[in-house]
Amino acid sequence: MKKLALIQTFSLLGFSLTSSQIIAQTKAVQQAVTESSDEKASQEISTLSADGWQDEWADDWQETTQLSPWKFSYFVEVAYGRFMQNNIVESNASLSELRGRINLDYSHAFFELTAKGDFLYDDVLVQTDFNTRELNIAFSPLKNLDVKLGRQVLTWGTGDYLFLNDLFKKDWQSFFSGRDDEYLKSASDSIRMTSYWGDFTVDLAWTPEFTPDNYLTGERFSFYSPLMKTNIAPDENFRVEQTQDSQWSARVATSIQGVEYALYGYKGFWTTPLGMNQQGMAYFPKMNAWGASALTPLSTGIFKMEFSAYNSLEDRQGNQAAIPNSQIRALIGYEQEVIKNLSVGLQYYLEKTQHYNAYTQSALFTDEVVDEYRQLATVRLRYTTMQQKLIYSLFAFYSPTDQDSYLKPAIHYRYNDNYSFSAGANIFSGNQPFTFFGQHQANTNVWLRGRFSF
Repeated sequence: MKKLALIQTFSLLGFSLTSSQIIAQTKAVQQAVTESSDEKASQEISTLSADGWQDEWADDWQETTQLSPWKFSYFVEVAYGRFMQNNIVESNASLSELRGRINLDYSHAFFELTAKGDFLYDDVLVQTDFNTRELNIAFSPLKNLDVKLGRQVLTWGTGDYLFLNDLFKKDWQSFFSGRDDEYLKSASDSIRMTSYWGDFTVDLAWTPEFTPDNYLTGERFSFYSPLMKTNIAPDENFRVEQTQDSQWSARVATSIQGVEYALYGYKGFWTTPLGMNQQGMAYFPKMNAWGASALTPLSTGIFKMEFSAYNSLEDRQGNQAAIPNSQIRALIGYEQEVIKNLSVGLQYYLEKTQHYNAYTQSALFTDEVVDEYRQLATVRLRYTTMQQKLIYSLFAFYSPTDQDSYLKPAIHYRYNDNYSFSAGANIFSGNQPFTFFGQHQANTNVWLRGRFSF
């Protein structure tokens, strides 16, 4: 079967402290000091009262109400996409859905609870569903240990739309259809433990039951079949042997003189069903991986490097045609703002197939073998205007070895904090029908989205 390349995006989280929280914290500190038996602290408080400072603010403090530990929000999103040419899938629409998201958070002194769920009507599949996006509890049983338990979105690594050491679940159907980038990263039922040892951070994630990617099955997009020598859309006829074994991921990170370093490890399976068993059914072969990354400021931008070694445990010699070979993957990238409001990101990715001679000699389809050194270059352009309310973006993939490409142009307009609108396209091209992007030419589509947040 065709070996797939993995792709990624980041999501950054920001935290802010409201003025009400600052006032509440200040009041708590003052009360603690007032109740203290320390005479010096009492004298200082008395001095502040004599100066009139405390009396001036006393009324404001008394009127301040305690913030609720509950936070609730929701949004409604309408999305539609359509193929630009004939496709063999059942629907001419690549995306047609009405989504309602509910976010609920509870903050306690000893734990935090997060719940996010999507009500979804999908007209492409003609079905209604409820998806639990997140449902987890986070707490710190020890001073240097944080634990998050439950359904959560896990991510790490340095790549932009390129995954090397991040082997957590991805949703490729969402990525190709024009859904928000948030949905590229899928959730898994996991336990994540983060411990802190001086300048080092150690992360360990355990998923009791292997959670594969949401790969293409033919229900929404077609894909190339080496056996049929053309694109197919088997949908429910695409049978895959599942596994209930667990998967482990680990990371050790630190920062030395402004450079962020990380080491990674993984034990589990290939995240898409690249193997074929003796019954001719696709399955997830066993695989482990290790790697490293570095991220540092350079000039006025950010430079990054990442490396990963994939060990295909069921094909150590590379001579099993029905099992993917081991690989070495490497990435370098740079991003900076070249002029005001215009940022440019560049990446070069290299994927080396191990035991290449054994691979070519055992290949079932010798005219469709991948290059020993598969190359991929990416460019991200992002221009913001109207006080960042209007964003133009383009992400381009190009493989000089496969001679295929994938373009993701998009426009995003934020009318205000409640209403936003987006439009874009997924454009595939290639000289051969069996390469990674070339096989998706019939999946080229345009899309529109409107989101209303409350």
